[in-house]
Amino acid sequence: MSNTHASGETVECPNLASQPTLKPVDSRKSILGSGLPIIRHLPSRSQRLIGPWCFLDHIGPTDLTTDNAVDVGTHPHIGLQTVTWLFEGALLHKDSLGYEQVIAPGQLNLMTAGHGICHSEESPPGFSGPMHGLQFWIALPAEYEDTPPAFAHHTDLPQWQQDGAEITLVVGELAGHRSPATVFSPLVGADIVATQACRLTLPVPADFELGLCINEGHAELEGETLKTGELYYLGQGRDTLILTLSAGSRIMLLGGEPLGQPVLLWWNFVGRDQERLNQAVSDWQQWPNDRFGEVSAYQGAPLTAPTLDPSVRLK
Repeated sequence: MSNTHASGETVECPNLASQPTLKPVDSRKSILGSGLPIIRHLPSRSQRLIGPWCFLDHIGPTDLTTDNAVDVGTHPHIGLQTVTWLFEGALLHKDSLGYEQVIAPGQLNLMTAGHGICHSEESPPGFSGPMHGLQFWIALPAEYEDTPPAFAHHTDLPQWQQDGAEITLVVGELAGHRSPATVFSPLVGADIVATQACRLTLPVPADFELGLCINEGHAELEGETLKTGELYYLGQGRDTLILTLSAGSRIMLLGGEPLGQPVLLWWNFVGRDQERLNQAVSDWQQWPNDRFGEVSAYQGAPLTAPTLDPSVRLK
């Protein structure tokens, strides 16, 4: 989920392109709101980016009731796209463009923040039951940082069977397939579910940084066991992944070409320089404001941005 804490850490996200590697990413478990468990995989002190992917929360798995429903108040974004992908449950998106959209498993919510947008995320009214999924941020290349904000909901995504696995291409391109979702740099995000115990051979672009998020079950790569609930960084240089998957296992392949620019994070803002982040904080503090607008459909106060100390400079 988005960063709901009214405190911030100045995070510099260098590109970490390398030769092929296989290492677990240091992740942090946390509780959001009234009791939603998450694992924050990115950014991590050991791994800031995987291609343009700069943020990844593993949501749940958990069971929600009407008493502990998701309720993330109105908050802003710049310089990124949010990708929401659920395995179980439902979320209600509302934004300052006027969109209200319930997302269900197998559907994609893609929000482009660009110059500035704000949104809220809630459980649909009366929702209770299992909740499990992922939310990502994709950093935008410099030439698209100020693109106009947009929102899209996709229910018809490329899906195919291969070697005993069902693959859904959420965003980007893979194995000759292309997602209809609009993105701004070469990348991939693919949900892979093993319908039986299998050995999956998957062609991948050698110039992509890659990662594997193990969401359910067990997987092996190059003789290494990949643990459930972990994110693994694979580096660059492979043109093929050979994965051994247990029946029912579920993994997410993510990656892309490194952006080749600084990527800085502060709270819910992404930018290539600190001045952009300072300006975004200042603009959000002027509530209501023309840059981000407001989510008139959300019943509640907006979240407060942490102040970015001007004496702290990134190197």
